[in-house]
Amino acid sequence: MEKKNLKTKKEGKNKDILNRVSYHLEERVKELNCLYNISELFEKPGTKLDDVLQGTVNAIPAAWQYPEITCARIILGKRHYMSASFTETEWRLSKEFAAGQKEKGILEIYYYEEKPPSFHGPFIREEVKLAEVIAEKISKIVMTKLAEKSLQESEELYRITAQHISDGLALVRGEKIIFANTAFIELFGLAVKKNLKPDNISDIVKKGVIRFDKNIFISDAGYSDIEKKFATRCVTADGKEFWIEGERVSIWFKGKRAILITVRDCTERMNREKSIKEEAEALRQENIHLRSSMKERYRFRDIIGKSLAMQGVYELILKASATDNNVTILGESGTGKELVARAIHDLSSRHEKEFVTVNCGAIPENLLESEFFGHKKGSFTGAYSDKMGYLDIADHGTLFLDELGELSLNMQIKLLRAIDGKDYMPVGSNRSKKSNFRVIAATNRNLTELIKKGDMREDFFYRIHVIPIKLPPLRDRLEDIPLLVDHFLTLFTVGGKKPAIPSKVMDSMVNYAWPGNIRELQNVIRRYLSVGRWDFTKSADTAQAIEDKSYNMAGETLEEIEKNTIKKILEQNQWNRSISAQSLGISRRALFRKIKRYELI
Repeated sequence: MEKKNLKTKKEGKNKDILNRVSYHLEERVKELNCLYNISELFEKPGTKLDDVLQGTVNAIPAAWQYPEITCARIILGKRHYMSASFTETEWRLSKEFAAGQKEKGILEIYYYEEKPPSFHGPFIREEVKLAEVIAEKISKIVMTKLAEKSLQESEELYRITAQHISDGLALVRGEKIIFANTAFIELFGLAVKKNLKPDNISDIVKKGVIRFDKNIFISDAGYSDIEKKFATRCVTADGKEFWIEGERVSIWFKGKRAILITVRDCTERMNREKSIKEEAEALRQENIHLRSSMKERYRFRDIIGKSLAMQGVYELILKASATDNNVTILGESGTGKELVARAIHDLSSRHEKEFVTVNCGAIPENLLESEFFGHKKGSFTGAYSDKMGYLDIADHGTLFLDELGELSLNMQIKLLRAIDGKDYMPVGSNRSKKSNFRVIAATNRNLTELIKKGDMREDFFYRIHVIPIKLPPLRDRLEDIPLLVDHFLTLFTVGGKKPAIPSKVMDSMVNYAWPGNIRELQNVIRRYLSVGRWDFTKSADTAQAIEDKSYNMAGETLEEIEKNTIKKILEQNQWNRSISAQSLGISRRALFRKIKRYELI
C-alpha cells in the first residue's frame, strides 16, 4: 500500500513538471510568433512605417500571459499607435527606444485588471525581457525606415542636382560609362558629335574626339586603392590643349563596385599656378643669394635676434639638427625654449614626423606612466578604451620634455630605459613596445643642483644632456629689443598702419631689466595695441614720464578715434542716424549724445 502511494505521488509530481514545461514552452512559442509577425511586417515590400508600427502593437497582446486583458501603445513623437480597446491603467510596463540621432520613442504595455505581483509589478521576468527585445526591434525598424526615406529623397535630389551642376559627373565601372551628366558630355566634346554616346571610355579615345589619360577613369590597382584627386592634360581633335581636375570615389552601385567621378576645366588655374611657381622659384633663388651675402642673421625661422649671443644659439641649432643626439635647452622662463626645440625638429631628419610637447609639471604623478606609455582598455578606472602614449605618438619623431626639472625620479627611471632604445610596457598590457624617438628637453632650473639634492638621477641627466643650448635672457641681448618690438607689432596689428614707437619709449625698453624676458615684452606689445598704454616698468612714475596720455596705434587719443569713427559712419550713411547707430552697435539716443558731445553738428 505504501509503495503504491509513493508511486502515485511520483507520477503526480512528474505530471506537474510536464505541465509547467508545456506552459513555458507555449509562452515562448507565443513570444516567437510575436517577433516573427513583427519581422514579417517589416520585411514585406512597400510596407509603410505607420503600418509596421500599428501591426506591432496589434501583435503584442497575444504574447503576454493574460492576452485578454493586455493592450499596447507605441509613442513616436506626436504619433500614437494603439492596439484594440487600448486603456491606460496603473499596471504599466514601459521601454524607451532610439528613434533617430536625438529622438526617442516609447513602447507601453498595460493590463486592464490587477494581477498578483511578479518580477515587475504584475509582469513576469520573461515579459520584461520580451518588451526590451521588441523595443530594440522597433528602434531598428524606425531607424531603417527613416534611412530608406532619407535615401529616396537624397536620390531624387541627386538626380535633379546632377543634371544642373556645372561640374562634369560620371559613374564608371571598368571602361563602361553607366551615367554621365550634360556638363561631362560637353566637357569632353561629345555633344558636337552626332550619333556618339558616352558608353565606353576606350571608344571615346579611339574615335579621336579627345585625347587624355583614360586611367583617370579606370583603376588597375582596384577600387579600394584609387587616388581620390587627380589632374590631367587633355588634347582635342584640333590640337587644342586644356587641363581637367576632379575627384574619384569608390561606391557600390547595384551590388557592384563603381567609380563616381567629378571633373571640371582647370586650365586657367593651372596656367596661373605654373606662372606663380616660376616666379616663386626665381624669388627663392634671389632670396638664397641675398641670404648668403648677409653678414648677420636677424632671424632664424621663428626666432628673432641679431645679437652675438643669438648668433651662437643659431649655430648650435644647426649643429643639433644635423645629428640625432638628445638636446637640453636651458634658460629663464620666457626666453623661447620651445621655439628653439621646434626649430631643431623642423631642420632635422625627423621633421616629417610628430613633434610631441609634454609639460612635465602639468601631469599628475598617478597619470604619468599612462600619459607617457599609454594604457589598455580596462587597465584602471576610467580606461574606457586603448590609448596611445606620448612615446607611441613620437615614434620616429621628437619628444619635447618641457619643465624637465619637474619629472619624478620614478618616471626618470622608466623613461631612461625607453630612451636607451629598450622596451616599455603600456599600463595594463603584457606586451612590451619600442619607440624610436629623440628627446629635446627644456628647463629653467639648475640641473646640477637637482642632482646634488637627489631630485634628478645622474644617469638620466647624462643621457639627455648630450647637446646643451643655453638661451640668454633678454637683458643680455638688448640690441635685439627693437627687432622684437617690430616683429610683435607686425604680428599683432590687425588692419591699419603699424604704429611707430616713440624714441623715449624705446629707450626705456632698452634700459628695462625684463624679468619676464620675451614673453613679458610680447604681453606689453599686446597690451599697448589693445588699450593704448605703455606699462612695463615697475615704477608708475617712470611709466607716466614715458607717456602721459592714452594713444592709439596712429598717435591719436581714444576720444579722437571715437569722434572720427562716428563722423565717418555718419558720412557713409548720409547722416542717417538710425542706420549709423545700428552700424556702430549703439542706440540712436546714445549716438545723438555723442554727436552733441563732439560738436559734429
